[in-house]
Amino acid sequence: MPRARAAGVVLAVALGARLLPILLADRMAADIVRYHKIASYVLDVDWNPYTSHGLYPYPPVWIGFEVAAEWLARHTGLPFPVLVKLPVLAADLAIVWVLQAWPGAGLRAAWLYALHPVSLLITGFHGQFDSLMLLALLLTILWRDAGRLDASALALAAAIGLKTLPVLLLPLFLIGLAPARVRLRYALLASAPVGLSLVPFALDDAQGVVRELGAYGGVADFGWIAFDRGLLWLRSGVLPRSEARFWGLLVPTAKVLFLLVYAWLVFALRARRLRLTTSDAALAVLLAFVTLYGAISAQYLVWVVPFAALRPDRYFVAYSAAATAALLGFYAFLQPGVLAIPAWATASRVAGGLWLAGLSALLFAGAFWLDALLRLGRQAAHDAGSPQG
Repeated sequence: MPRARAAGVVLAVALGARLLPILLADRMAADIVRYHKIASYVLDVDWNPYTSHGLYPYPPVWIGFEVAAEWLARHTGLPFPVLVKLPVLAADLAIVWVLQAWPGAGLRAAWLYALHPVSLLITGFHGQFDSLMLLALLLTILWRDAGRLDASALALAAAIGLKTLPVLLLPLFLIGLAPARVRLRYALLASAPVGLSLVPFALDDAQGVVRELGAYGGVADFGWIAFDRGLLWLRSGVLPRSEARFWGLLVPTAKVLFLLVYAWLVFALRARRLRLTTSDAALAVLLAFVTLYGAISAQYLVWVVPFAALRPDRYFVAYSAAATAALLGFYAFLQPGVLAIPAWATASRVAGGLWLAGLSALLFAGAFWLDALLRLGRQAAHDAGSPQG
């Protein structure tokens, strides 16, 4: 089959696999409710989302999609839950297209992402917009490796403008760039657009911007704190609240744990004690966050998927199986509306058990996978430093 036709087939399959759940799960549930609340707030109450107190913890880019979806829903009668997922669907299809054209990857990576159950659950059912950020990160890496540094930096700016965590990848992308003025230009292009986009909101309510962007500490739906939460539910029959404020010192402990590992990763890569491709280095940082930060939401589980699709191995398979089980159990247990199934159709004990079992497997899979990546990087560094290398 000609390459162009094969790429068209994988795109068509990816479209159908996501469009069906988008149309079936057209409900106000989970984050879709939050999207609708903030869009209505901006259209009807105040143009600045950061005055809303707890509704919008993201940089400014996504608010435009939310508001556009609600405006279209009001003027066309089409359902908001479908409209707000369409940009995420488009981003997923673009990821498939980027992966099928990735140097050395072939169609396998595109197929792995197109049919990956975690991607299907997060995009088609949940509707979280992480695919937009992941698309920007993939382009950041693709263009950086191709020497298109300005385009790469601006793509990273788009990723940071959607979710703040990609700013932690900036030091990785600066490694190997020389001279210093090139690194400075890259850093400015990656960061300045995000800062500038916040200026109008900060001029209107600087305290609100700081509060909404800085106060969010995550939720313990996934991660090792979530596992502790699940064990408390098993023992007592009562599920504790998931918000970070209910977990005391565990959340700052999780932050310190991740940041220590992150700092070591950056140091080791800069010192050539680890040698990883740019995409593998990004995978290592994202995997460390998903594994070590104890209070994360469901959508974070998709972050590693497109990068892992470029280098699939048994650890990716184990992670995918565990993440799928944990997500299915979580949705059935706590958010049955996401899966478009009535609450009475879910057995809470069974669903909760699946969530907890998946969480346990996910933590082990993530830890072993991260260790395997680091061993790969250390071996590559050793080989490069040997006389034969």
